[in-house]
Amino acid sequence: MSNIEILETLKNSIFTDEDGEDYSLEFQDGLSDTEISKLQTGFPSETIDDELIEILKETRGWDGYGLGNIDFSSIGQFGFTELSPHSISLGHDGFGNFWILDILNDGSLGHVYYACHDPAVFIKYSDNLNEFLKSLIDFYESPSENYLNEIHDNVVFDVWQNGSNIHEKVDFITNNNQFADFLNEFEGDDWLIADLRRSENKDGFAWGKLGPNSLVKRHTTELIWVIRKRKKGFLARLFGK
Repeated sequence: MSNIEILETLKNSIFTDEDGEDYSLEFQDGLSDTEISKLQTGFPSETIDDELIEILKETRGWDGYGLGNIDFSSIGQFGFTELSPHSISLGHDGFGNFWILDILNDGSLGHVYYACHDPAVFIKYSDNLNEFLKSLIDFYESPSENYLNEIHDNVVFDVWQNGSNIHEKVDFITNNNQFADFLNEFEGDDWLIADLRRSENKDGFAWGKLGPNSLVKRHTTELIWVIRKRKKGFLARLFGK
């Protein structure tokens, strides 16, 4: 299904929530050419991808069950620029966790990520926007068991406990020398590198294990993040922990 076909399906459907109550999604009107031109100035390279423009002309977004307000015009509202310098907030759960569409430096569309703050993990949700929208049909049609809930309820803890996408800076440079100049901006060895360049859906990294304000910078073009190691306290150093 195309993006517009998915939106039409969502717009014209009646769904039933987990309590057995019927509901429909409250769609907003699309944007005019003038509104899109004004919005464009907030995008990287002042460019909105044609795929997103097509959606914006159809609808700004909708209010509905589960994900709060979905707003395809919400460039820059996510705010956590260390994770995603430019993004669209595709939805939230009301508890500070967001589904975001990564916008690349040239305005093209990247992957969709789930940014969870408790536990503090960052997970690749889908390869693209179309895949995300398809998952919403499953979510609304089957509110108890679906891919979105699996990420939200289970995968976050798997990544927190078992995530393996974080590497020591020295080891990472050894195997990825093309990033040496970028990574050598961060002096010393008190740095870790999160690498999602070859990630599959459900892959991610647990940046929050390293303490508050540990996430420092994302590479300008690659899915690589620099993270400051948690410094050991006096007792931990004393007892070798």
